[in-house]
Amino acid sequence: MARGGDAFQAAGIRVVGLAFLALVAALVLSWPGFVAVAAATVGGVYGTELAIADAPLDVAAPAVAAGLLLSVELGYWSIEERGGWKGEAGDSLRRGAFVALLAAGAALVAATLLALVDAVRTTSLAIDLVGATAAAGVLVAVLVLTRAQSSSGS
Repeated sequence: MARGGDAFQAAGIRVVGLAFLALVAALVLSWPGFVAVAAATVGGVYGTELAIADAPLDVAAPAVAAGLLLSVELGYWSIEERGGWKGEAGDSLRRGAFVALLAAGAALVAATLLALVDAVRTTSLAIDLVGATAAAGVLVAVLVLTRAQSSSGS
């Protein structure tokens, strides 16, 4: 939030504080929906900061992506661990390694995309359409995975 003006920084701190409270509420009260709300809020503040600052590329984006992924994964994992199900020996270690690998993969993909965007730097309607299609594809994938998880969990 250092790029925004004083008004944005004040508002951003309040919004991020509310996101932190939502995450704490999610963990304390076992409300998994609030984990996603907290992450989306922090991601929204970060995106708003980039839009306001009109920054061309942010080299911290891969770290932000990995941090958001880690916070969500660990938040959901914390809520799941409150249940009575006990797994096999070593399950926690395997899952921890998987989450760490997932975060490293997210950082690597984000860094690769950032380098690719920096190298290409072109502006045209075709590139905008490709980007919009990719974003829509990601949203559809998230919806499909969410529905698949909710139907398998019920």
